[in-house]
Amino acid sequence: MKPQRFRLGRFTTVIVFGVIIAIPLLYLLSGSLMSAQEIVQYPPRLMPSEPVWDNFVQAIQYLKPRTILNTFIFVCGVLVLQLAICLPAGFALAKIPFRGAAVVLAIFVVPMFMPTNLLLIPTYVVTFKLGLVGTFWGLILPVAGQASLGVLLFRQFFATLPPGLIDAGRLDGANWLQIFTRISLPLAKPIIASYSVVTFLTAWNMYIWPLLAAPGEDTKVLTIALAPLAGGQFTFIPPSVTFAAAVIGMLPVLVVFVVFQKWFTKGVAGSGLE
Repeated sequence: MKPQRFRLGRFTTVIVFGVIIAIPLLYLLSGSLMSAQEIVQYPPRLMPSEPVWDNFVQAIQYLKPRTILNTFIFVCGVLVLQLAICLPAGFALAKIPFRGAAVVLAIFVVPMFMPTNLLLIPTYVVTFKLGLVGTFWGLILPVAGQASLGVLLFRQFFATLPPGLIDAGRLDGANWLQIFTRISLPLAKPIIASYSVVTFLTAWNMYIWPLLAAPGEDTKVLTIALAPLAGGQFTFIPPSVTFAAAVIGMLPVLVVFVVFQKWFTKGVAGSGLE
């Protein structure tokens, strides 16, 4: 009887907190479909009397398709480059014995203890000296280079793989590249999915660095375009259109999480070995 009560109490607690967390998101979606008059009514309305889909049309016109495309270029560029750095580096540190491995590992650990804001100015100066400010390379490369956490994460995962797998590959005549691509990477799908979701979300929500490194219209990303709306700087744009713009900015992250939810859960819960 007690286990059932405990289970019921646990489920009730999860549901209550889930509803509390979901209320702002549900109101955001509801507000994006309200008219300009309904969204400023008092007491506030919870549901629109009739969905106003034109809010999304106006939001896209304000955000501009080019800005949305720029955001995907930035986020996907960061994700691909970080995976290209983190996966082989983590595998090498975990499985390939070489002199100075401990020193290299320490070098990757040090940046994790440094505040991000401390590195912002020197990173911008280097980007400016290289003439990359206002370009996609200047926007992507400094963020993609912040891969210390990813290297250590993948290193820890590859270190948990049974040594017998590596030894079997070596006995069959496979070189390190073949062992990495044919044995280790297929087993790393859950942790790759987890890291990809977190990296995608982090890059999508970045504001300070895109503001500094990509000030022009050709490289503007969504967070820069949404900031004036959040601050109420454009009084001619109705709040309902602002809500719709926020929903547009949220949807890609939500879709990515839903698609990779299975692998994300596996990556968080365990090593991914089945």
